[in-house]
Amino acid sequence: MNVGGTLLGEKITKRYPRWGDLQLVRLAAAASFTCSRCTQTKSARLVAVRGNALFCNGCYGSMEAAKGPGETPSSAALGVESSAPEAEELARIVVEEPDGGLPHSVLNTGLSVEWKFHVRAEHLVHGTCPVPTEMADRASQTSLDVTFIRARYRIRVLDMQQGIRLRRDRAHPLLTGLSWQPSILPGTRVSARWDLWKKLRFAYTPLDGPVVVAGTVVRYAYDPRIMTRDLAAFDARVDRVEELALITLRELGYLDEQGRALLPDEALVRNTLERGQPDRPSTKKIRAAIGRLLSREVLTREQGSLSKGGMLHYPARRGERAVQLLCYAPTLRVADREDLRTADEHGTCSASAHRVAGHLMRIGHLGKEASAEARASYRHDHQRAGLAGTHELPRGYTYVREHERGI
Repeated sequence: MNVGGTLLGEKITKRYPRWGDLQLVRLAAAASFTCSRCTQTKSARLVAVRGNALFCNGCYGSMEAAKGPGETPSSAALGVESSAPEAEELARIVVEEPDGGLPHSVLNTGLSVEWKFHVRAEHLVHGTCPVPTEMADRASQTSLDVTFIRARYRIRVLDMQQGIRLRRDRAHPLLTGLSWQPSILPGTRVSARWDLWKKLRFAYTPLDGPVVVAGTVVRYAYDPRIMTRDLAAFDARVDRVEELALITLRELGYLDEQGRALLPDEALVRNTLERGQPDRPSTKKIRAAIGRLLSREVLTREQGSLSKGGMLHYPARRGERAVQLLCYAPTLRVADREDLRTADEHGTCSASAHRVAGHLMRIGHLGKEASAEARASYRHDHQRAGLAGTHELPRGYTYVREHERGI
Protein backbone atom coordinates (compact mmCIF):
# COMPACT_ATOMS: atom_id res chain seq x y z
CA MET A 1 0.00 0.00 0.00
CA ASN A 2 2.15 2.80 -1.34
CA VAL A 3 1.69 6.43 -2.35
CA GLY A 4 0.12 6.53 -5.79
CA GLY A 5 -1.91 3.37 -5.21
CA THR A 6 -5.64 3.31 -4.57
CA LEU A 7 -7.87 2.52 -1.62
CA LEU A 8 -11.68 2.74 -1.62
CA GLY A 9 -11.46 4.06 -5.15
CA GLU A 10 -9.33 7.06 -4.16
CA LYS A 11 -5.63 7.72 -4.75
CA ILE A 12 -3.28 7.38 -1.75
CA THR A 13 -1.42 10.68 -1.34
CA LYS A 14 0.49 9.99 1.88
CA ARG A 15 1.63 6.94 3.84
CA TYR A 16 2.42 7.45 7.53
CA PRO A 17 4.95 5.42 9.55
CA ARG A 18 3.57 1.95 10.19
CA TRP A 19 2.49 1.29 13.75
CA GLY A 20 2.48 -2.42 14.54
CA ASP A 21 0.10 -4.11 12.09
CA LEU A 22 -1.77 -0.88 11.41
CA GLN A 23 -1.04 1.33 8.41
CA LEU A 24 -2.47 4.85 8.27
CA VAL A 25 -2.85 6.52 4.86
CA ARG A 26 -4.30 9.78 3.52
CA LEU A 27 -6.51 9.72 0.44
CA ALA A 28 -6.86 12.41 -2.22
CA ALA A 29 -10.56 12.77 -1.40
CA ALA A 30 -12.89 11.66 1.37
CA ALA A 31 -14.17 8.11 0.90
CA SER A 32 -17.05 6.32 2.59
CA PHE A 33 -16.38 3.11 4.53
CA THR A 34 -17.54 1.18 7.61
CA CYS A 35 -15.09 1.14 10.51
CA SER A 36 -14.39 -2.43 11.64
CA ARG A 37 -14.10 -1.33 15.27
CA CYS A 38 -16.94 1.12 15.93
CA THR A 39 -19.08 -0.26 13.02
CA GLN A 40 -20.07 3.30 12.05
CA THR A 41 -20.13 4.53 8.47
CA LYS A 42 -17.42 7.15 8.03
CA SER A 43 -16.43 9.58 5.31
CA ALA A 44 -12.81 10.60 5.65
CA ARG A 45 -9.48 11.00 3.92
CA LEU A 46 -7.58 9.31 6.76
CA VAL A 47 -8.03 5.53 6.87
CA ALA A 48 -6.15 2.94 8.92
CA VAL A 49 -5.75 -0.54 7.40
CA ARG A 50 -5.04 -3.89 9.01
CA GLY A 51 -5.27 -6.69 6.46
CA ASN A 52 -8.78 -6.44 5.02
CA ALA A 53 -10.09 -4.40 7.97
CA LEU A 54 -10.53 -0.62 7.80
CA PHE A 55 -10.55 1.70 10.80
CA CYS A 56 -11.53 5.34 11.24
CA ASN A 57 -9.12 7.92 12.58
CA GLY A 58 -10.77 8.01 16.01
CA CYS A 59 -10.53 4.24 16.51
CA TYR A 60 -6.95 4.27 15.23
CA GLY A 61 -6.02 6.77 17.94
CA SER A 62 -7.89 4.81 20.63
CA MET A 63 -6.17 1.54 19.71
CA GLU A 64 -2.80 3.24 19.66
CA ALA A 65 -3.36 4.77 23.08
CA ALA A 66 -4.51 1.43 24.50
CA LYS A 67 -1.51 -0.52 23.20
CA GLY A 68 1.13 2.15 23.77
CA PRO A 69 2.94 2.91 27.02
CA GLY A 70 -0.27 4.39 28.38
CA GLU A 71 -0.34 2.62 31.75
CA THR A 72 1.20 5.76 33.19
CA PRO A 73 -0.63 9.07 32.73
CA SER A 74 1.03 11.40 30.27
CA SER A 75 2.70 14.64 31.25
CA ALA A 76 -0.26 16.44 29.70
CA ALA A 77 -2.63 14.73 32.14
CA LEU A 78 -0.36 15.23 35.17
CA GLY A 79 0.78 18.76 34.33
CA VAL A 80 4.41 17.67 34.23
CA GLU A 81 6.67 19.27 31.66
CA SER A 82 7.74 16.81 28.98
CA SER A 83 10.42 16.82 26.35
CA ALA A 84 9.14 18.73 23.35
CA PRO A 85 8.63 16.74 20.14
CA GLU A 86 10.91 17.61 17.26
CA ALA A 87 9.86 20.67 15.27
CA GLU A 88 9.75 18.70 12.02
CA GLU A 89 7.42 16.17 13.62
CA LEU A 90 5.09 18.90 14.83
CA ALA A 91 5.15 20.57 11.44
CA ARG A 92 3.69 17.46 9.80
CA ILE A 93 1.04 16.32 12.24
CA VAL A 94 -2.13 14.49 11.15
CA VAL A 95 -5.64 15.70 11.98
CA GLU A 96 -9.01 14.07 11.56
CA GLU A 97 -11.30 15.43 8.85
CA PRO A 98 -14.87 16.46 9.74
CA ASP A 99 -17.99 15.02 8.16
CA GLY A 100 -17.51 14.93 4.39
CA GLY A 101 -21.14 15.84 3.72
CA LEU A 102 -22.18 12.30 2.79
CA PRO A 103 -25.59 10.88 3.78
CA HIS A 104 -25.95 9.28 7.21
CA SER A 105 -28.78 7.87 9.36
CA VAL A 106 -30.31 6.35 6.22
CA LEU A 107 -33.72 4.71 6.70
CA ASN A 108 -35.32 2.77 3.86
CA THR A 109 -38.88 1.69 4.70
CA GLY A 110 -39.69 0.37 1.25
CA LEU A 111 -42.14 3.22 0.68
CA SER A 112 -39.75 6.07 1.43
CA VAL A 113 -36.05 6.77 1.92
CA GLU A 114 -34.93 9.17 4.65
CA TRP A 115 -31.45 10.42 5.43
CA LYS A 116 -29.52 13.32 6.94
CA PHE A 117 -26.48 15.26 5.79
CA HIS A 118 -24.54 18.46 6.34
CA VAL A 119 -24.28 21.06 3.61
CA ARG A 120 -20.69 21.62 2.48
CA ALA A 121 -19.26 24.60 0.61
CA GLU A 122 -18.87 22.50 -2.54
CA HIS A 123 -22.62 21.80 -2.50
CA LEU A 124 -23.38 25.53 -2.42
CA VAL A 125 -20.80 26.32 -5.10
CA HIS A 126 -21.89 23.61 -7.54
CA GLY A 127 -25.60 23.37 -6.70
CA THR A 128 -25.39 19.73 -5.66
CA CYS A 129 -26.60 17.48 -2.88
CA PRO A 130 -25.54 13.97 -1.75
CA VAL A 131 -28.06 11.14 -1.83
CA PRO A 132 -27.80 7.59 -0.46
CA THR A 133 -27.44 4.64 -2.79
CA GLU A 134 -30.80 3.40 -1.45
CA MET A 135 -32.43 6.29 -3.29
CA ALA A 136 -30.12 6.33 -6.31
CA ASP A 137 -30.81 2.66 -7.00
CA ARG A 138 -34.58 3.26 -7.14
CA ALA A 139 -34.92 6.79 -8.51
CA SER A 140 -36.09 7.13 -12.07
CA GLN A 141 -34.05 8.80 -14.79
CA THR A 142 -36.57 11.65 -15.02
CA SER A 143 -36.08 14.94 -13.19
CA LEU A 144 -37.20 15.34 -9.58
CA ASP A 145 -39.13 18.04 -7.75
CA VAL A 146 -37.73 19.32 -4.44
CA THR A 147 -39.52 21.19 -1.67
CA PHE A 148 -37.40 23.08 0.88
CA ILE A 149 -39.11 23.59 4.23
CA ARG A 150 -38.42 25.17 7.58
CA ALA A 151 -39.53 22.47 10.00
CA ARG A 152 -39.88 22.62 13.74
CA TYR A 153 -43.06 23.67 15.50
CA ARG A 154 -44.75 24.93 12.33
CA ILE A 155 -43.82 23.84 8.83
CA ARG A 156 -43.13 26.67 6.40
CA VAL A 157 -42.36 26.12 2.72
CA LEU A 158 -39.29 28.13 1.76
CA ASP A 159 -38.92 27.15 -1.88
CA MET A 160 -40.00 24.61 -4.51
CA GLN A 161 -37.72 23.63 -7.39
CA GLN A 162 -38.20 21.44 -10.43
CA GLY A 163 -35.89 19.79 -12.91
CA ILE A 164 -33.41 18.42 -10.36
CA ARG A 165 -31.33 15.63 -11.87
CA LEU A 166 -29.63 12.59 -10.37
CA ARG A 167 -25.99 12.10 -11.35
CA ARG A 168 -24.45 8.65 -11.01
CA ASP A 169 -21.06 9.17 -12.65
CA ARG A 170 -19.23 9.42 -9.32
CA ALA A 171 -18.49 7.08 -6.46
CA HIS A 172 -21.17 8.93 -4.49
CA PRO A 173 -24.46 9.81 -6.30
CA LEU A 174 -25.49 13.46 -6.34
CA LEU A 175 -28.47 15.62 -7.17
CA THR A 176 -27.53 18.48 -9.49
CA GLY A 177 -29.21 21.73 -10.50
CA LEU A 178 -30.15 22.84 -6.98
CA SER A 179 -30.37 26.50 -5.97
CA TRP A 180 -29.68 26.67 -2.25
CA GLN A 181 -31.45 29.37 -0.25
CA PRO A 182 -29.34 32.46 0.60
CA SER A 183 -29.56 31.77 4.35
CA ILE A 184 -28.06 28.27 4.01
CA LEU A 185 -24.42 28.10 5.06
CA PRO A 186 -21.81 25.34 5.09
CA GLY A 187 -22.50 23.08 8.06
CA THR A 188 -26.30 23.44 7.94
CA ARG A 189 -27.99 20.20 8.99
CA VAL A 190 -30.57 18.87 6.55
CA SER A 191 -33.16 16.11 6.99
CA ALA A 192 -34.23 14.63 3.65
CA ARG A 193 -37.16 12.39 2.74
CA TRP A 194 -38.03 10.88 -0.62
CA ASP A 195 -41.40 9.22 -0.98
CA LEU A 196 -41.01 6.80 -3.88
CA TRP A 197 -42.10 8.31 -7.19
CA LYS A 198 -43.14 11.50 -5.40
CA LYS A 199 -41.53 14.79 -4.41
CA LEU A 200 -38.32 15.07 -2.44
CA ARG A 201 -38.34 17.15 0.74
CA PHE A 202 -35.41 18.93 2.43
CA ALA A 203 -36.05 20.23 5.95
CA TYR A 204 -33.96 22.73 7.94
CA THR A 205 -34.30 23.05 11.71
CA PRO A 206 -34.35 26.70 12.86
CA LEU A 207 -32.38 27.69 15.94
CA ASP A 208 -34.29 29.10 18.92
CA GLY A 209 -33.06 32.46 17.65
CA PRO A 210 -30.52 33.62 15.04
CA VAL A 211 -26.91 33.81 16.24
CA VAL A 212 -23.75 35.41 14.87
CA VAL A 213 -20.88 32.93 14.49
CA ALA A 214 -17.52 34.49 13.61
CA GLY A 215 -19.31 37.46 12.03
CA THR A 216 -21.87 35.44 10.04
CA VAL A 217 -25.60 35.31 10.86
CA VAL A 218 -26.72 31.70 11.32
CA ARG A 219 -30.42 30.81 11.41
CA TYR A 220 -30.51 27.00 11.26
CA ALA A 221 -29.01 24.10 13.21
CA TYR A 222 -25.44 23.51 12.07
CA ASP A 223 -22.19 21.64 12.68
CA PRO A 224 -19.63 24.15 14.08
CA ARG A 225 -16.68 22.13 12.74
CA ILE A 226 -17.85 22.28 9.13
CA MET A 227 -18.65 25.98 9.45
CA THR A 228 -15.13 26.70 10.73
CA ARG A 229 -13.61 24.71 7.86
CA ASP A 230 -15.72 25.84 4.94
CA LEU A 231 -16.19 29.52 5.81
CA ALA A 232 -12.48 30.08 6.47
CA ALA A 233 -11.79 31.82 3.16
CA PHE A 234 -14.93 33.99 3.37
CA ASP A 235 -14.09 35.98 6.51
CA ALA A 236 -12.44 39.36 5.99
CA ARG A 237 -9.33 40.37 7.95
CA VAL A 238 -7.35 43.58 7.90
CA ASP A 239 -3.81 42.20 7.70
CA ARG A 240 -3.06 39.87 4.76
CA VAL A 241 -0.53 37.69 6.60
CA GLU A 242 -2.84 37.38 9.59
CA GLU A 243 -5.69 36.48 7.25
CA LEU A 244 -3.59 33.83 5.50
CA ALA A 245 -2.54 32.29 8.83
CA LEU A 246 -6.13 32.20 10.11
CA ILE A 247 -7.41 30.63 6.89
CA THR A 248 -4.67 27.99 7.10
CA LEU A 249 -5.41 27.22 10.75
CA ARG A 250 -9.15 26.91 10.12
CA GLU A 251 -8.80 24.79 6.98
CA LEU A 252 -6.07 22.42 8.22
CA GLY A 253 -6.25 22.42 12.03
CA TYR A 254 -7.71 19.84 14.37
CA LEU A 255 -11.40 20.60 15.00
CA ASP A 256 -13.31 19.94 18.21
CA GLU A 257 -17.08 19.80 18.59
CA GLN A 258 -17.31 23.54 19.32
CA GLY A 259 -15.63 24.37 16.02
CA ARG A 260 -12.31 25.35 17.55
CA ALA A 261 -9.35 24.78 15.24
CA LEU A 262 -6.00 23.85 16.79
CA LEU A 263 -2.51 23.43 15.34
CA PRO A 264 1.10 23.66 16.64
CA ASP A 265 3.05 26.79 15.70
CA GLU A 266 5.44 24.84 13.49
CA ALA A 267 2.61 23.25 11.47
CA LEU A 268 0.86 26.59 11.03
CA VAL A 269 4.03 28.34 9.85
CA ARG A 270 4.94 25.57 7.39
CA ASN A 271 1.46 25.34 5.87
CA THR A 272 1.06 29.12 5.70
CA LEU A 273 4.33 29.29 3.77
CA GLU A 274 3.16 26.60 1.35
CA ARG A 275 -0.21 28.30 0.79
CA GLY A 276 1.18 31.81 0.37
CA GLN A 277 2.32 31.36 -3.24
CA PRO A 278 3.11 33.24 -5.36
CA ASP A 279 3.60 36.21 -3.01
CA ARG A 280 4.80 34.13 -0.09
CA PRO A 281 5.44 35.94 3.23
CA SER A 282 8.59 35.20 5.16
CA THR A 283 8.67 32.96 8.22
CA LYS A 284 9.48 36.02 10.32
CA LYS A 285 6.35 37.84 9.10
CA ILE A 286 4.17 34.79 9.75
CA ARG A 287 5.46 34.43 13.31
CA ALA A 288 4.97 38.17 13.87
CA ALA A 289 1.38 37.87 12.57
CA ILE A 290 0.75 34.96 14.95
CA GLY A 291 2.11 37.11 17.79
CA ARG A 292 -0.29 39.93 16.92
CA LEU A 293 -3.23 37.53 16.77
CA LEU A 294 -2.28 36.17 20.19
CA SER A 295 -1.91 39.67 21.67
CA ARG A 296 -5.42 40.59 20.46
CA GLU A 297 -6.72 37.22 21.70
CA VAL A 298 -7.94 36.27 18.24
CA LEU A 299 -5.81 33.18 18.92
CA THR A 300 -5.08 31.57 22.28
CA ARG A 301 -2.78 28.78 23.42
CA GLU A 302 -4.06 25.39 24.55
CA GLN A 303 -2.42 22.08 25.41
CA GLY A 304 -3.04 18.97 23.35
CA SER A 305 -1.13 15.74 22.81
CA LEU A 306 0.59 13.89 20.01
CA SER A 307 0.26 10.14 19.52
CA LYS A 308 3.08 7.83 18.46
CA GLY A 309 1.63 7.79 14.94
CA GLY A 310 1.77 11.60 14.68
CA MET A 311 -1.95 12.13 15.36
CA LEU A 312 -2.95 15.34 17.10
CA HIS A 313 -5.55 15.18 19.87
CA TYR A 314 -7.35 17.77 21.97
CA PRO A 315 -7.93 17.69 24.88
CA ALA A 316 -4.68 15.92 25.71
CA ARG A 317 -4.92 12.14 26.02
CA ARG A 318 -3.30 10.00 28.66
CA GLY A 319 -0.11 8.29 27.56
CA GLU A 320 0.66 10.81 24.80
CA ARG A 321 3.23 13.57 24.62
CA ALA A 322 2.08 17.07 25.52
CA VAL A 323 2.23 19.73 22.81
CA GLN A 324 1.35 23.42 22.81
CA LEU A 325 -1.29 24.40 20.26
CA LEU A 326 -2.52 27.61 18.72
CA CYS A 327 -6.31 27.77 19.01
CA TYR A 328 -8.88 29.63 16.92
CA ALA A 329 -12.31 29.73 18.60
CA PRO A 330 -15.24 31.13 16.58
CA THR A 331 -17.05 33.91 18.44
CA LEU A 332 -20.71 33.24 19.18
CA ARG A 333 -23.40 35.68 20.25
CA VAL A 334 -27.11 36.26 19.83
CA ALA A 335 -27.92 38.22 16.68
CA ASP A 336 -29.39 41.70 17.25
CA ARG A 337 -31.59 43.76 14.94
CA GLU A 338 -28.63 45.42 13.24
CA ASP A 339 -27.06 42.03 12.47
CA LEU A 340 -30.29 40.79 10.90
CA ARG A 341 -30.80 44.01 8.93
CA THR A 342 -27.25 43.86 7.57
CA ALA A 343 -27.59 40.18 6.72
CA ASP A 344 -30.86 40.81 4.87
CA GLU A 345 -29.34 43.68 2.92
CA HIS A 346 -25.89 42.34 2.17
CA GLY A 347 -25.95 38.65 3.03
CA THR A 348 -23.17 39.01 5.60
CA CYS A 349 -22.31 40.92 8.75
CA SER A 350 -20.39 44.14 8.35
CA ALA A 351 -16.61 43.92 8.29
CA SER A 352 -14.09 46.10 10.10
CA ALA A 353 -13.36 49.62 8.96
CA HIS A 354 -10.12 50.83 7.37
CA ARG A 355 -8.50 48.40 4.94
CA VAL A 356 -10.90 45.55 4.16
CA ALA A 357 -9.70 42.24 2.77
CA GLY A 358 -11.41 40.79 -0.30
CA HIS A 359 -14.60 38.99 0.69
CA LEU A 360 -17.81 37.46 -0.61
CA MET A 361 -21.17 39.22 -0.55
CA ARG A 362 -24.40 37.26 -0.93
CA ILE A 363 -26.65 38.68 -3.71
CA GLY A 364 -28.65 35.63 -4.83
CA HIS A 365 -31.59 36.57 -2.63
CA LEU A 366 -31.80 39.89 -4.51
CA GLY A 367 -32.23 38.12 -7.84
CA LYS A 368 -28.83 39.34 -9.02
CA GLU A 369 -25.80 37.58 -10.50
CA ALA A 370 -22.11 38.37 -10.19
CA SER A 371 -20.48 40.23 -13.06
CA ALA A 372 -17.77 38.69 -15.23
CA GLU A 373 -15.29 41.10 -13.61
CA ALA A 374 -16.21 39.92 -10.10
CA ARG A 375 -15.81 36.28 -11.15
CA ALA A 376 -12.40 36.98 -12.68
CA SER A 377 -11.28 38.95 -9.60
CA TYR A 378 -12.31 36.15 -7.25
CA ARG A 379 -10.54 33.56 -9.39
CA HIS A 380 -7.35 35.64 -9.44
CA ASP A 381 -7.31 36.41 -5.71
CA HIS A 382 -8.26 32.86 -4.71
CA GLN A 383 -5.39 31.41 -6.75
CA ARG A 384 -2.98 34.09 -5.53
CA ALA A 385 -3.76 33.23 -1.90
CA GLY A 386 -2.88 29.59 -2.61
CA LEU A 387 -6.22 28.32 -1.31
CA ALA A 388 -7.37 24.76 -1.83
CA GLY A 389 -10.54 23.83 -3.71
CA THR A 390 -12.34 25.40 -6.63
CA HIS A 391 -11.35 28.91 -7.72
CA GLU A 392 -14.83 29.63 -9.08
CA LEU A 393 -17.09 32.17 -7.39
CA PRO A 394 -19.82 30.42 -5.35
CA ARG A 395 -23.36 30.56 -6.69
CA GLY A 396 -25.40 33.47 -5.32
CA TYR A 397 -22.36 35.59 -4.34
CA THR A 398 -20.40 38.47 -5.76
CA TYR A 399 -16.82 39.29 -4.82
CA VAL A 400 -15.65 42.57 -3.29
CA ARG A 401 -11.94 43.11 -3.82
CA GLU A 402 -9.64 44.48 -1.13
CA HIS A 403 -10.36 48.21 -0.59
CA GLU A 404 -10.15 51.09 1.82
CA ARG A 405 -13.19 51.98 3.92
CA GLY A 406 -13.85 55.17 5.82
CA ILE A 407 -11.19 57.19 4.01
